[in-house]
Amino acid sequence: MRHLLLVRHGESLWNAEGRIQGQSCAGLSPRGHEQARAFATAYGPGLLLRLEADAGAVRVVSSDLQRAAETAEPVSSWLGAGVAHDPRLRERAFGRWEGRSHAELAASEPDRYRRWTTGADVMSEIGAETATELADRVAPTLASLLLTTPRGGVTVVVTHGGSIWHGLHRLLSLRPRSLGPVGNASVAELLLLGDEEEPVAPDEGATGGNGGAVAPDHVAVRPVMASYNDLAHLPVELRTGGFVTGTTSDAVPQMR
Repeated sequence: MRHLLLVRHGESLWNAEGRIQGQSCAGLSPRGHEQARAFATAYGPGLLLRLEADAGAVRVVSSDLQRAAETAEPVSSWLGAGVAHDPRLRERAFGRWEGRSHAELAASEPDRYRRWTTGADVMSEIGAETATELADRVAPTLASLLLTTPRGGVTVVVTHGGSIWHGLHRLLSLRPRSLGPVGNASVAELLLLGDEEEPVAPDEGATGGNGGAVAPDHVAVRPVMASYNDLAHLPVELRTGGFVTGTTSDAVPQMR
């Protein structure tokens, strides 16, 4: 069995200000640093025990954007390991909306903003990465990270709300908008059981013929999602934008 822990970054300075970040580099707020430490305190000891018992390799991979990299630091310190920074895990590029507040957009572009918050993909209208482009980038990356995790090992992936939300919809072949929001420092766990890897033809496309994302080496990956948007490791006062555990439907993803 292979484990992938998907962690959204802690609250950033721009999250606190209600600004859309996209691929702009804003660091963590004081609250975000607390969330990152809380995740490390909850998960670090178990990961370290697994590593010391040689039950499987443990590695930490992060988006190279500042807010994700800072979130990854405390858990990597627990493990005494470095962090691999992967630009493929970045948040969606938000075009001309980057740096603008939600209040500002609601006032200046009310129709477009309303359509976006109710599920329309307006990204091509603002020079941003579309939902399809984001899923095309992230889902194969997650598939590759799963496949390169040694059997019995764990890969901790620190990334962004939009990357998690769109990546999981593609990777798990979910119906549109099946998942709820992604809270700061929340965890989703993916499991790859046994020998599910199934070689597929390179030209079968991004869904791998029978569903599931295709890694760069053209292997279809069909993981099981054991948890989603889990905030149970955070003190109540640090929980934002998600649920203590479980999933919901018909909610707008927090793609910022």
